[in-house]
Amino acid sequence: MAARLAVRDLTDPAVRAKLTPATIEAQIRNGSTNKLMPSFTGAMTDEQIKAVAAHIASPRFLQR
Repeated sequence: MAARLAVRDLTDPAVRAKLTPATIEAQIRNGSTNKLMPSFTGAMTDEQIKAVAAHIASPRFLQR
């Protein structure tokens, strides 16, 4: 699915090695440069954005 949309697979170990809560938080706040993901600034509080970024960066994100 990720390849078909031309987006990064957040479960890929090579991608995860480069992710930090700060980079994820920036993506959530600003949206993607290709505009497939909108900015969530204003739609989510700072605390919500930080919580989502921390979750995505954590090993728990990979658990299903």
